[in-house]
Amino acid sequence: MNVLIAGASRGIGLGLVTALLAQGHHVVAVARNPAGSDGLQALAGKHGDALTVIACDLNEPDAASVLRAGFGDITFDRMVFNAGVKTPLHQSVAAATMDEAGLLFMTNAIAPVRLAQQLCGSVVDGGVIGFMSSQMASLTLNRSGGMPLYGASKAALNSLMLSWASTLDVLPFSLLALHPGWVKTDMGGPDATETVEQSAAGLIRTLDAHAGKKVCTFVDYQGEPMPW
Repeated sequence: MNVLIAGASRGIGLGLVTALLAQGHHVVAVARNPAGSDGLQALAGKHGDALTVIACDLNEPDAASVLRAGFGDITFDRMVFNAGVKTPLHQSVAAATMDEAGLLFMTNAIAPVRLAQQLCGSVVDGGVIGFMSSQMASLTLNRSGGMPLYGASKAALNSLMLSWASTLDVLPFSLLALHPGWVKTDMGGPDATETVEQSAAGLIRTLDAHAGKKVCTFVDYQGEPMPW
């Protein structure tokens, strides 16, 4: 199986790459600065040709061209767009600047969906495209009180995914907004309840479970439905 993981230098992205390689898959790992990721460098040394690493800033307008040049004519069974930021750290609607809001929404919502739309021709029929969302994207649950800007950016991601799905007469693949759990990463913090390994394993099972279903849905890392 061929899998593309965008945002693979650390945290959940690196965890997905590690788990997929251990399962024997070929992984294309995308990071803005892969040379600065000790984890990716170690995996490259261990797995050789099973891992293709591409340096790319996903926010750049030519990102899709850079990625195509890097992976060539590979067709993918899965694509996961994991890159994201939680800046600005103040998370204040009152204090947010245009530059801060622009970076947040471009990185967390616009760039992932734009890239998926540009690269989806390389996804096999019945494959799966996943976007790393969050329970804070759920308007029904309303759990983003402490991080309102971050939550709004992930809600925007979900909205853009739904809008894209609505333009397709028939879905040729599944589109998933994924809540990874509360994970012990730089973003999740040390008090989080799931390890990277637990989240990655669950996310892979959830992606696999939606292969061939050709649905658009919001689920958590255990495959349980999430309310929009």
